[in-house]
Amino acid sequence: MTLTRRTLAAALLLAATPTLAQQADGPDPVAALRTFYAKPERAPVEPFMSPRLRRLYEAQKRRSATAEGPMSGLDFGFACGCQDHDENYQARNRYRLVSRDERKAKVTVTLKIFADQPETQDITYDLALVNGRWLIDDVSGASGDIAWVLSRLLQIRG
Repeated sequence: MTLTRRTLAAALLLAATPTLAQQADGPDPVAALRTFYAKPERAPVEPFMSPRLRRLYEAQKRRSATAEGPMSGLDFGFACGCQDHDENYQARNRYRLVSRDERKAKVTVTLKIFADQPETQDITYDLALVNGRWLIDDVSGASGDIAWVLSRLLQIRG
């Protein structure tokens, strides 16, 4: 092996190292939530949910269809923790990875729902790694003095 071949082999190994490190870390849970917030507002949320949360969500949708009303316990948008917001409020979101292990992650999203108001609110996502994708396994937040957890709201029978 000549020096040139060794240098080339070393350069290729160094170039591959970040890719190997990224693969070892797996997909990014923050990127998964950025994708969730980038979807069109009326697009379904179920593809972003873990099987457990999707089952709860779809069961509540079926109960609501039978009752011909809004989903019991969920009369607001859980992604914003609100009933009304600025168009494209998602562009102001700030994301913070709270914790992460091989199978679970927690990310807090700080939202500013209205550009002309100083208030922000935090929505915390529990994510589960399912088949190589980070999926929403639960969501929690607070509206004023009332704290909520999405999985619990989805079990309210109206």
